[in-house]
Amino acid sequence: MEEVIPALGAGIVSTLVCSPLDTVRINYQLKNKIKLNFCYLYRGISYGILAIPSFWVIYFPVFKKFKETGVPKPISAYISCCLASTFTTPFWVLRQRLQTGRGTGNLTIKKCYKGLIPTYLINLSFTLQIPIYEYLKDNSNNSTFNTFLNTSIAKTLATCVFYPFDTIRAKLRNADSIRNIAFLDYYRGITIYLIRSIPYHAAVFCTFEFIKNLM
Repeated sequence: MEEVIPALGAGIVSTLVCSPLDTVRINYQLKNKIKLNFCYLYRGISYGILAIPSFWVIYFPVFKKFKETGVPKPISAYISCCLASTFTTPFWVLRQRLQTGRGTGNLTIKKCYKGLIPTYLINLSFTLQIPIYEYLKDNSNNSTFNTFLNTSIAKTLATCVFYPFDTIRAKLRNADSIRNIAFLDYYRGITIYLIRSIPYHAAVFCTFEFIKNLM
């Protein structure tokens, strides 16, 4: 429970804070029309509340357990992320379909796991992001500002390397072709992604550390 309760709180807070940015980002990435109103921006929030807290509730305890057994941090981060992704991928797929206005009808188990292989490739970003975050954390005091700063630096560096896989995953989940994608289109929406991801991951790690310190 030492990791589960902070992870659950972190997932809920980050979902509520960052869902609007995620809706804008995914629709811009897929070249859909964007509307700036409350109902549109919070499309898919029901599945977001299932997907995101569940992901972190799996990730943090598993990552800690692997670290305690002496597994290197990059490998611990990657395995933990893939386990969490395997369980939560159907929720992410359902969320994206609502975010893009496609509805959730006629979904098979196979379709619910569309984009899982690109997800495993995207998860390689954790082999860069988490060790950088852990290194910065170990070399700074555990204040909220430093947690935000450390998370922002680690996430930005990892995103610059692995973002194209996110574009491929979004297109597969949307049943779009991934052939003949121009180089710049692989990075379409990266600015919005960072505007969303930096506060998202900062909310996750700041909330996680805050709740953990209260326990």
